[in-house]
Amino acid sequence: MYKQTVLHYIQEYAQTQPDTLAVCELRKTVTYAEYWSNIRKTAHALRDMGICRGDHVMIRCTQNIDYLTVFTALQYMQVLVVPIEKSTSAERAVEIGQRVDAACLISDKPVDGIKCISQKEIITRMKDESEAELELPGEEDRSMLLFTTGTTGSSKGVVMHHRGDVGIAGNVIEGTAMKKGNVEIIPMPLNHSFGIRRYQSDMVNGGTVCLMDGMVFIGTLWKLIEKYGVTSMAISPASLGMIFHLSDDRIADYADQLDYIQIGSAPLAESDKEKLLRLLPHTRLYNFYGSSEAGCACILEFSGNGNKTGCIGRPTVNSVVRFSDDEGNVVTNGSPESPALLSWGGSIVMEGYYNDPELTAETIVDGYVRTKDLAYLDEDGDCILVGRADDVINYGGSKISPAEIEDLALGYEYIDDVAYTSIKDPITGELPVILVVQKDGYEEADFEGFLADRLESYKLPRKYIYVESIPKTFKGSVLRKEVRKLAEQNV
Repeated sequence: MYKQTVLHYIQEYAQTQPDTLAVCELRKTVTYAEYWSNIRKTAHALRDMGICRGDHVMIRCTQNIDYLTVFTALQYMQVLVVPIEKSTSAERAVEIGQRVDAACLISDKPVDGIKCISQKEIITRMKDESEAELELPGEEDRSMLLFTTGTTGSSKGVVMHHRGDVGIAGNVIEGTAMKKGNVEIIPMPLNHSFGIRRYQSDMVNGGTVCLMDGMVFIGTLWKLIEKYGVTSMAISPASLGMIFHLSDDRIADYADQLDYIQIGSAPLAESDKEKLLRLLPHTRLYNFYGSSEAGCACILEFSGNGNKTGCIGRPTVNSVVRFSDDEGNVVTNGSPESPALLSWGGSIVMEGYYNDPELTAETIVDGYVRTKDLAYLDEDGDCILVGRADDVINYGGSKISPAEIEDLALGYEYIDDVAYTSIKDPITGELPVILVVQKDGYEEADFEGFLADRLESYKLPRKYIYVESIPKTFKGSVLRKEVRKLAEQNV
């Protein structure tokens, strides 16, 4: 039986395991007792600075203990927290503030056009405050407003409630078989769903969150692992790529220390997956599927399962899967020949999009979040993702998933990166093409043979286009529209 909010867990652990580290950085730590005390003191300071229950408050992510303390104190005060990226421009901050009816922005960088409160000042004042005695929020109360990255359209404000936060945390804990005493490195931005939800999972489990600001300073990663006895990591495919690029195989030195690594926010390249399996043979390796609207809906332990193309694993403990056709009619599980549109239900589902009841009604149907992902359940109960409905290529009546081709192509040793797309064709409508970033030693004829040995003939690219890089988001997801535009320009 879950508690109502993540705050309830932090409060409990402050009493039952007060000396356990809750959050740590390279040069700073807080135990659960210290963390809960600081949260309550910060709430007192925020109240004295004019912030009230029910306010909407933006906070600039600084990826450190102070940020999490203020973030959680705002939740304790029953304020709707709106985290924004640390590099958000002044113009964009004002735009978001107007959009979410923000009372103020917590930021050490002043922004004209919106009331600003310095995070450093809050923390300074907190140290001399007494602990606020407030009623904890309930499970149906709003917890935060997260902005999607906007890669599939304009950025949307996702409103979450505490019940959803705890349900998603349960999915992560159960899905990874997270142990008590877990110490997890989180380098992912704490203003985005992936990072903040991993933090919440560790708080619900009573573990330790080890903070790191990205992977640029790779030496910090190894110092943190050794200093705090790190047992797990929550990273993106792009972060994993940086680890390999900046330190080659060094992660193998911790093969007996790392219990698991969870990877999310974007698809993992097959070549990186194989390398990780080789370097960490005893570490459980997970790939999560989900969204800001319905987090951690499916999990795949790719260190223990067969390598099924497109497999995203099985629905997690607090999620429910449903399939529907293009008209919205519920269908049973779909099939390889007739994949259906995925929808997700359960406690993980968002409350809705902020101030957008029309889009909310289009997205949440009968309590299920509708996606544009085409998939089916196979005979083992695994969910097989074919691709996004608007990304799937229709070549002469045959459906082709770009992600399937890309994963396979990246297994060719002389390819650095690749993207599969289509261009307009007067005869077939769409013509499959592939964009290639070459390595030394690449030969087109050899690569053609590599693909021909592994793909049905209709899936083979009809043109090869050579580029310097593949357009991607900061999380490593392929920007499909940009890729198609690039292909059209280079034919």
